[in-house]
Amino acid sequence: MKNQNNFFYLEYGLLFGLYLFSIFTVVATAYLAGYENFLKEMTHENGVFETLTVIWLFATSVYGFYALYSFRGQLSKYISLLILAVSLLTFVAGMEEISWGQQLFHFESSHYFVEHNLQKETNLHNLVDANLFSSLIYSTIYTLFVFLPLLFRLFFKEKNYFDFIGLNHILIILFSSSFQLYFYNDFGVYADMATQVVALILMGYVLWREGSSLLTKIHYFVVLSATMIFMLTHEVFRFLNMQYEIREMFVTFGFLLIFISFIKHYYSLFNREQRV
Repeated sequence: MKNQNNFFYLEYGLLFGLYLFSIFTVVATAYLAGYENFLKEMTHENGVFETLTVIWLFATSVYGFYALYSFRGQLSKYISLLILAVSLLTFVAGMEEISWGQQLFHFESSHYFVEHNLQKETNLHNLVDANLFSSLIYSTIYTLFVFLPLLFRLFFKEKNYFDFIGLNHILIILFSSSFQLYFYNDFGVYADMATQVVALILMGYVLWREGSSLLTKIHYFVVLSATMIFMLTHEVFRFLNMQYEIREMFVTFGFLLIFISFIKHYYSLFNREQRV
C-alpha cells in the first residue's frame, strides 16, 4: 500500500509539474517580453519535450519486458503477446524518435533518406506525409483512449473492456490535445478542434454522472482552463511542429501510465480467476 501511495504522489506530482511548465511555455511566449522564442526553443529538435517523449517510450518498452519476466505464468497468453507487441512497438518508436541513433552519434543519412525523408534523417515515419501521419495517429488515440473508454463507462458498464483506463488517464490525453493551432483555416485543424470540444463536453457529463473524486474534478478544470488559454494564445503556435512536440510528450506519458494500469489489471484478473 505504501509503495502504491508513493507511486501515486510521484505520478501526479510529475504530471502537474509538466502541466505547469508547458502552460508557462505557451503563456510566456505569448505575453512576456524577451520570451517570444521560448516555445520554439523548448520544442526544437532534441529539445526538452522531445527528449521526454523518448524517455517515456523507452520506459514503456522496458516496463513491458520487465512485466513479462516478473509476471511470467501469471498473465494469459494473449495478454502476454499484446504486452510483447506494445513493448516492441514502443522500442521501435523510441528509436525512430532518435533516428536510430543518428541524433546521438551524428552519422550521415544514406542517399535514399536524403532524397525521400522530410527531415533528411534515418527514420521511417518522416517518409510519410506529416499531416496524414498525424491525422491517423491522433484519430486512433482519440478513439482508443478517449471516446471508447468514455462511451463504455456510460453504456456498457457490465462489460467495460476499457476499465483499466481511468478518467485521469483520459484527461492526460485531452490535455495533450489542447496544444493545437485553433482557428487555422484548415479542415484537419477544425476537425481536431471540434473533436477536443466534444470530448471535453462528454468528459464533463461523465464526471457529473459518476460523481468523481475531487482530484479528478480539479484535473478536469485544469485541462478545460488550459484549452481556453491556448485558444486565446493560439497565434504563438504554428501549423508545422512546435506545439506537436509538447502534444507527443503528454500522449506518450499518458500511454505509459495506461500501459502500467493495463498490465496490473490483467495480472490481478488472472490471479482472481486462478483462485476461483
